[in-house]
Amino acid sequence: MGGNGYAAWLPLLIFAAVMAWRFRSLEKARPLRLPLLWIAPLIVGATVSLALYGMPPGVLGWMALAAGFAIGGGIGMQRSRLMRLHVEGEGDEARVMMRQSPLALVLILVVFALRRMILPGGMAIGAGHPAANALLMTDAMLGFVLGMVVISRMILWQRARAMVANHISDS
Repeated sequence: MGGNGYAAWLPLLIFAAVMAWRFRSLEKARPLRLPLLWIAPLIVGATVSLALYGMPPGVLGWMALAAGFAIGGGIGMQRSRLMRLHVEGEGDEARVMMRQSPLALVLILVVFALRRMILPGGMAIGAGHPAANALLMTDAMLGFVLGMVVISRMILWQRARAMVANHISDS
């Protein structure tokens, strides 16, 4: 079967299942636990660091990583601004609740689709050999994920803190 068998469709099926699950729970508000917002950036940062330590990039790789971080950070910032936050409760019982925005999920779908269009045959980008730009694209994707997670969590944290401060001053 080679690379065109069922295994080639597995990541797409997993992504579709996760997105269907996320769309199903759009209107459900869940608590945004501010003290835990640092955990995902820590895990992603450690994973990216290990990947870079295992195979350090050259100058072009660092540039691709920085470009990926900037693009991912911009998308993460926009996604976090699309999230719907509100404060429930009073006094010490007040907590920030978050609802996923349909536009935020559509943004993730668009990013996924663009990635599939940019990299239709895997990692080949106008090169004769599929692996010609694989390391540069890997560095860019590592930067993209790191930027999206770090900036997204930072923006959510800033928005939630401001909401809590306003809620306390209004009480």
